[in-house]
Amino acid sequence: MRIATWNLERPKLGGWKKNPIIQEQIDEINADIWILTETNRVINPKNNYSKIATSPISEYHNPGENCSTIWSRYPIGRTFPTFDPSIAVCAEILAPLAHFLVYGTIITWANDKGPTGTAKKWQEHYKSIASHCQDWAKLNQGLPLCVAGDFNQTLSGLTGYGTHQGRNMLSEALQENDLVCVTDKIPFNIDHICFSKDWADVT
Repeated sequence: MRIATWNLERPKLGGWKKNPIIQEQIDEINADIWILTETNRVINPKNNYSKIATSPISEYHNPGENCSTIWSRYPIGRTFPTFDPSIAVCAEILAPLAHFLVYGTIITWANDKGPTGTAKKWQEHYKSIASHCQDWAKLNQGLPLCVAGDFNQTLSGLTGYGTHQGRNMLSEALQENDLVCVTDKIPFNIDHICFSKDWADVT
């Protein structure tokens, strides 16, 4: 099984130059499950995929855009509420050998000013990690869990995009929920995939 994630950086419905390049890469990678973030409905893995997506943010998104979409070659079963249905989405994937949960999301960026427009740099990022941790705890009830998306942190070293505090918070949140990040060694990368520990041990 191949699981992939990618922040598409808000492609437009009529993006004649950028969209074909993205689509070609998606077709070439040929993942069984895609978690696409900052995405648009015009970008998709084509035939024989089911999807579940976050709701668009009316004052922010352009036509067709949304924050997170899960595309699955396998049937999608139950869906689960998240702390913010415009940011994170979660569904049960009915794969032939086992059922599992996929949680697609964006942990917000450094300069998010928050609902009041006054938040300091990284403040909303830290709040977002805490909200995600609460979601993962609710979902970690038996089925294997895959968490993937744009974490807005590089994890391969002490430098890069992110802060020491943020990396510690994320590490603690993953550990509390028995999740292992399998993309943490990729340099200059903020798009990550995490698995339940027992699942990660056999992948």
